[in-house]
Amino acid sequence: HSPNLASKVKLNELILCNGNDLYPLGKNTGLVEKDHKYLEHFLDVTKSNLFFAKGVIIVEGWAEQILIPAIAKKLGYDLSAKEVSIVNVGSTAYLHFARIFLRKDEKKINVPVAIVTDLDNRPESDDGTFDGAEAASKLAQIKKKIGNLDQTNITLNVAKEWTLEWCLFKSSLSELFKESVAEVHSRTKSFKRNEETNEWDPNFMKALISKLKKGKGDSPLDKVAVATVMANKIENASITPDQ
Repeated sequence: HSPNLASKVKLNELILCNGNDLYPLGKNTGLVEKDHKYLEHFLDVTKSNLFFAKGVIIVEGWAEQILIPAIAKKLGYDLSAKEVSIVNVGSTAYLHFARIFLRKDEKKINVPVAIVTDLDNRPESDDGTFDGAEAASKLAQIKKKIGNLDQTNITLNVAKEWTLEWCLFKSSLSELFKESVAEVHSRTKSFKRNEETNEWDPNFMKALISKLKKGKGDSPLDKVAVATVMANKIENASITPDQ
């Protein structure tokens, strides 16, 4: 019931206990006034688990929350067993949560925190090419927003290109990703295999880019459903950690 209590108590009245030291959240933290107001509304029971974890992974949405544990387990790391909490902030509001672990004094909270976020740099065209200067600019903006992390246990992990889904499409897990997309969006012709050659439709990438660009009302990629199917495929796949 500890997360239940932590979710109800005012942040400036909480004290983190880590190692042999105490870290009052009402003093010497990186939290600013807008963080307190935001977290009072959105720091619910599930997210309050971060106060009791031995490691924290802050993600933008459900797809990351579903896939990261599955990938980690396949790599030999059971996040639950290692008491690592995945905090789904449901947006790019990760900074509000990350500042809980930032200090203005010389103390360093010994809890590793990983921020996982998209670069959100869209491709220039349907051939999947990106504007390198625009990507560098977006990355610089993200780093400037979060500030200097050198003296912290916080690491910033930004997708190399665009979104999590695009990175999966370009990764060694691409085949499992394509199979998941085809299963979820079974009515989309461009997401099908050729039954004779077993090759994917040549317009697969173009269709994927189109769906990733669309808004909620325009038949976008169902990221949560794809992540759920893919997590199951990863769990049952006969792949080794070095793959």
